[in-house]
Amino acid sequence: MPSPLNAAVLAVLGLATLTTASQVLTRPAKAQTFRNPILPAGQDPSVVFDAGFYHLVQSDEDGISVRTSLTLTGLGNAKKTVVWRGGQDDSPCCELWAPELVRWGDRWYIYYAADDGRNENHRMYVLESRRPGGPYTFKGKISDPTNRWAIDGTVFQAPDGQRYYLWSGWEGTTNVQQNLYISRMRNPWTLQGERVLISSPEQPWELNGSPYINEGPEVLMRGGRVFVVYSASGSWTNDYCLGWLSLQGSVLDPKAWRKSNGCVFSRNDEASVFAPGHNTFVKSPDGSEDWQLFHANEIAGSSWGGRSVRAQKVSWNPDGTPRFGRPTAFSAALPLPSGEYEAEQARLVGVEVRETSLASGGQAARLDSRTDRLELRVRAPKAGAYTLRVRFANGSGRAARQTISVNGAATKVSYASGGWENFGSRPLAVRLRTGENEVKFAQDTGAVQIDAVTLTPADTASR
Repeated sequence: MPSPLNAAVLAVLGLATLTTASQVLTRPAKAQTFRNPILPAGQDPSVVFDAGFYHLVQSDEDGISVRTSLTLTGLGNAKKTVVWRGGQDDSPCCELWAPELVRWGDRWYIYYAADDGRNENHRMYVLESRRPGGPYTFKGKISDPTNRWAIDGTVFQAPDGQRYYLWSGWEGTTNVQQNLYISRMRNPWTLQGERVLISSPEQPWELNGSPYINEGPEVLMRGGRVFVVYSASGSWTNDYCLGWLSLQGSVLDPKAWRKSNGCVFSRNDEASVFAPGHNTFVKSPDGSEDWQLFHANEIAGSSWGGRSVRAQKVSWNPDGTPRFGRPTAFSAALPLPSGEYEAEQARLVGVEVRETSLASGGQAARLDSRTDRLELRVRAPKAGAYTLRVRFANGSGRAARQTISVNGAATKVSYASGGWENFGSRPLAVRLRTGENEVKFAQDTGAVQIDAVTLTPADTASR
């Protein structure tokens, strides 16, 4: 039994307390935060949130890969599945760049750039699958009639209901500058009509490095307004940054796209963030927040070799335009996306926290006694039906049972055994009130590791 002095010291330090009556270790709840980077090495992230899960596509020396995670900030710890390698099925062999993951109906598509070993032959290609994690089949090249150099393709559905294809390309056959083009789509692998030029690098903040660059277009929509956020200046320079085009008219009218007055997200020397760009947009689990993933360098002058993938919340100005703020340092503790909770940061009673490489945040909370408790305060944007998803692992060799109470209403939940490193998810239908709600996990039988919990509206679709 600890002395009163030792217990007092532990309490003051905020590390843990040991109750003399039950000898149960208690850890108070911590702020639900994370630190960047999401991936320590990587570039050109593309993320889709679908049916409660985040899917990230990336390219590296292995080819094109997909990671799937219950949490946005846990994508870097998710298993990587290589879904495509250059040269398969008569596809181009080399330099697979900036894959973009898109859901279209009941199919999944990856748009990517590749060449035959010569950069001037870079063109866009399409893969198709029934699942985000593959297997994928090669659909072929996607191009407008000019068949010019092209990279960084993406798809969006405009308020008029029509789908359009956006990309970065050359006007002619030589590398003078990269422009942004748009075209209507006939189907997921075919463009309809001529390409339309909507942006060229022309302002001072777009002209750092040569050739001049506009690339990485991504669409952000809110309240019926459409913004194409793109990367400007050379990606090898410290001044690579984000700007935007605001749609004020017909999608295929070049004059309808109004350019931002300068970078809207740029280097932050004080935080040691250089060349932030080529981002992707996605919602928080509960749908109440907009987030971007982007790549940047921590060391000035490191060009393409030092890029890592980071996450940061996007806010909104009173005039309806997005507000990106400034990129934050690796040392900054940022609030988790709304609806995302790390178990190790909850209030824990008798629960051991373990380092786990595949866990979101790198840690999981182990419950293995009837006295063990895990308590969370979750916030709902509005009252209604939600899905509470629990990411868990059970390596005990038998099923584990818990009682999960939501605002006092208890439900018995079972977790199948599959190994301590084999995380699965357990959905639970709940009803929540607006604002704060109390969720308690009590161990009944067996042992289980709880990694993270997410909260999504019951009618969540792809977004």
